Amino acid sequence: MAAELLGAKMLAPYFGSSLYVWASVLAITLGGLAVGYYAGGILSYKSKNPLTLFYVLLAAAAFTILMPFSSKMILWLVGSHSLIPSVIISASCILFPPVFMMGMVSPLIIRAITVDVEQSGKAAGAIYAISTVGGILATFSFGFYIIPNLGLTLPAICTGIVLGIIPLFVIVKQKQIAKAAGFFLLCVWAISTSSVSFSSSIKRVYVAEGLLGQIAVLDYPHYNKDTVQNGYSRWLFVNRVSQTMYDSLADETSGEEKYFTYVYRISDYVDSFPKTTKSLLIGLGGGSVAKKLIEKGFEVDVCELDQRIADVAKNYFYLSPKVNIKVDDGRHFIRTCEKKYDIIVLDMFKGEDPPNHVFTEESLTALKGMLNPNGIIFVNSLGYFEGSIGKSMRSVYKTFQAAGFNVKALTTDPNPDQRNILFYASTGEIKSHPDFIDEKTMDLKDAVVLKDEYPVLDILNAEAAQRWRVMAIQSFNVDPNQRVLPIFE
Repeated sequence: MAAELLGAKMLAPYFGSSLYVWASVLAITLGGLAVGYYAGGILSYKSKNPLTLFYVLLAAAAFTILMPFSSKMILWLVGSHSLIPSVIISASCILFPPVFMMGMVSPLIIRAITVDVEQSGKAAGAIYAISTVGGILATFSFGFYIIPNLGLTLPAICTGIVLGIIPLFVIVKQKQIAKAAGFFLLCVWAISTSSVSFSSSIKRVYVAEGLLGQIAVLDYPHYNKDTVQNGYSRWLFVNRVSQTMYDSLADETSGEEKYFTYVYRISDYVDSFPKTTKSLLIGLGGGSVAKKLIEKGFEVDVCELDQRIADVAKNYFYLSPKVNIKVDDGRHFIRTCEKKYDIIVLDMFKGEDPPNHVFTEESLTALKGMLNPNGIIFVNSLGYFEGSIGKSMRSVYKTFQAAGFNVKALTTDPNPDQRNILFYASTGEIKSHPDFIDEKTMDLKDAVVLKDEYPVLDILNAEAAQRWRVMAIQSFNVDPNQRVLPIFE
């Protein structure tokens, strides 16, 4: 389980953590274990060497130590090709070797401790029970503490070293010095290589790994504004997909944008709202929307799933302490919140994917109950609305209608690859805007009303998510300053 979590998180900064990535990781893990169990069963009866078990354990340890290094090499080699094959090939190369060797261990141990046939069932049951308990402990410890606090490289190396201690001791005791020396040199090389630093004009302000993905704050130099000293463009990335932009040199008084365009569209719409306005953001990012609403004197509450995002918004994007942040799941917050709001902003992405469970008819109906009369809901989303790639966003539009909202959709740019779609939903009248998509041109026949019992938004959004992921990969592959940044720590 530790290897599976580490492997999945190593893929996430490059490929994201969408449904097809997790499906590949789970399939490769189960496939590696299955083949390992079978191969270990054959080897347990064919090999008469008492050191076979320890050789296999040492090989599993070595492959685990190599995971951070093999993953980076494989990602650079195949990452720029077709997305789905690249995910499968990368997951296979990174995860299959260590998991295969670990799978071989159980049959070899069962064979070693089985005295007679009558005891074989008991021995197998004990080994698999211990293995399962170990997997549970590894999942909790790596998921909730080790990966968030130590990253990926050091835990992988340390896990391999711990796994190799007992077999290394036995092999040394049996005077297999060459094999022991090889493993020792591998450990020394891995530890020394893991501390190598990279030089780039892009400054890594903050990087953190966790179950919800890699969060990175990067400062880009102003390539087109060299005459201005200390200028930078600060970006928040989740699994290397941009979530927030802050341009330190933008002059808003002359029309330059310090934040993404959709932030200004929201700000413009609510400009006439009174200072007693109560607003709620579900999803914080770097806090651009929250900052604009606070500037207007509004009360701002935020529900954010990831504590790291809240910390980043405060520490690196200058979020006001007046913003009230609650760390919670968006759907749970909607279900339990008793407060009513004039403005609600849904700005939630897990990388490039919106959360299934927040955009169902049941969730939006509950959200309507949190809205004051003539209140407004904004939803920031991917920029695709037409064709098969836009079916997910058309379904969100249709689901708002099914939940009893008047709804409009605005595009921030003519280019679907460069824009956001901003939904406006209200039980009252919505002010017109020249960039609203003309309802007469909308074809919602194939759109579906999203339901709790039919959670298909991930599937409907797969084409759009894949397109965004490919563009993200291309962007950091083309830019030499981004290429030298480590994929993960």
